[in-house]
Amino acid sequence: MIALTWKAGSKFLSDKGPSIAIVVFLLFASGILFWPHGLTVNMAVGKEPEAIRYEKVSTSYSEDAADLMRVNGELFTKSLSILDNQKYYCLMQHHLGTGEAAVSRPSALPRYERLCGIFTDAAAMVDTYADRLNGWSRFHPELYEFIYLDKAAEQRIGPFLTLEECAEIAQRLASLGERTTGCLPYDESQRVSLYPQRV
Repeated sequence: MIALTWKAGSKFLSDKGPSIAIVVFLLFASGILFWPHGLTVNMAVGKEPEAIRYEKVSTSYSEDAADLMRVNGELFTKSLSILDNQKYYCLMQHHLGTGEAAVSRPSALPRYERLCGIFTDAAAMVDTYADRLNGWSRFHPELYEFIYLDKAAEQRIGPFLTLEECAEIAQRLASLGERTTGCLPYDESQRVSLYPQRV
């Protein structure tokens, strides 16, 4: 029995031995090459992501928005409805107002200019949230939002820390002929829609 096992093992090693040796060598070499790198990546995982995220947010939006992300990540995420609209409309205004597009002055340009201005003012409100929340310590404001219909899609715009701030932005949009609802607290606004409900 032992002789048969020895014979089978010898035959297997003579057939597959070089392949096994190459695989073992490659695994050993890759372990040596990547071990220190893998170790530093694992050590950095707990420390780097927040710094990297802060840098990305401060570059994409503003340092104040990045501070809000650190103070209250959930509020920052909700505020992207304001910040992303500001980026979009101002980018469209810039695109249509420069280069070849500016020669023909498209009819949509004045609308994008006005929307860029409104959402820039709303984004400036978001930039104050981190300082205001720090100043209020344990007080949690009731958040407000409204629904904005753009390109047949409903967007919830907010949050705003006061009803007055929310109403100001909603009224300015409505004065341009944009479709908005009134301002409502977050929990109530989830039940409202600009689309007629089918019965």
